[in-house]
Amino acid sequence: MSYSDNYSLASYGQMIEDTARLTPWREALRRHIHADSVFLDLGCGPGVMSFLAVQLGARKVYAIEPDASIEIAKRCAANIPGAERIEWIRGLSTEMDLPEPADIIAGDLHGNVPFYTHNIASLADARRRHLRPGGVLLPSRDTLYAVPASAPLELESIDAPWRKNTLNLDLSAALPWLVNRWWRARSQPAEAEQLLAEPQIWGCVDYRAEEECRGLDRTLEWTLARSGRVDGLYVWFDGEVDDGLGFSNSPLLPERVYGRAFFPLEHPVDTQAGDRMRTRMTVRRVNADWVYRWDTTITTANGQPKAAFKQTTFRMLPGELDNLRKSEAGHTPTLGEAGQIQQTILAQMDGQHSLTAIAHDLMQQFPKKFRTFEQALAEVASSSRRFG
Repeated sequence: MSYSDNYSLASYGQMIEDTARLTPWREALRRHIHADSVFLDLGCGPGVMSFLAVQLGARKVYAIEPDASIEIAKRCAANIPGAERIEWIRGLSTEMDLPEPADIIAGDLHGNVPFYTHNIASLADARRRHLRPGGVLLPSRDTLYAVPASAPLELESIDAPWRKNTLNLDLSAALPWLVNRWWRARSQPAEAEQLLAEPQIWGCVDYRAEEECRGLDRTLEWTLARSGRVDGLYVWFDGEVDDGLGFSNSPLLPERVYGRAFFPLEHPVDTQAGDRMRTRMTVRRVNADWVYRWDTTITTANGQPKAAFKQTTFRMLPGELDNLRKSEAGHTPTLGEAGQIQQTILAQMDGQHSLTAIAHDLMQQFPKKFRTFEQALAEVASSSRRFG
């Protein structure tokens, strides 16, 4: 799975072609936009929602996007009638005010699951600060599901390179970290018989609720309907864009652009129809990250234990624990070399020093770090693009 905050242009293209996703969004905009509407496109990317809004007659569109895809949107706007009514704003909606409140806000900020970077917080902030009273926020809600599955190909894609590989190297010591992560499932639909029980609702993210969703914690229980090897859990969400308009990302259907998740068990478990499986699934925010936990027990129909696992993405990779300690409120930090380099650069970004001059200064102060002028200039240029 990807932890990147940004979509690629290729993934934006896939979103445009994903008609099962785009149709409910377009119909929701058609339902709410009228000639006097002010529309806010949250995370506009290359501008598709904004272009649909002006086609539908919106009086004003504010299109906000933190990454460079907004520059593509500006170029595409030259071919879209009415695009002069769009104001393109690069940045984070949580860090800005708008000249006027919006009548409609749309933000399709999902990842494989709704708990994707700052998706939920951004929509909650937009509803509180940017939406006029009585306005409409899209989407409405996401409902998450989980089901135990026989999915050997999912598991093999995770652990095969570490258990067996063409190099004949035993890398199985990495497996405890691999099985404490969830992964984007394969794009091919699963067969119905791979799902060993009926899906259960994990929870709901209600974007229109007054209280911002800060996680889920629910114990799910299944009586297995068929025998098979349990490899893990398929997890997905059904999205409701607006009343009666939505889509499903079930593993039995063709994959939507968002993908779906696979939560592996520590190791597969052979089960029989009638066996019982119980998983407490939790997701909550820890500092800047979403932390998942799935604790599972499997028993026979008469209660004899078969397996028990405690898995969490909080299981740190070696070295990550030190970074976590640096985030604690009581930590007293000191500036490392990387910070000293940034401090040196920022202190000279005063409108009087050229990038060349700053780069030469870096080489003098940090000769082991910057052995060539090109290295130093690249570092300064990066800071200039970010902070200048």
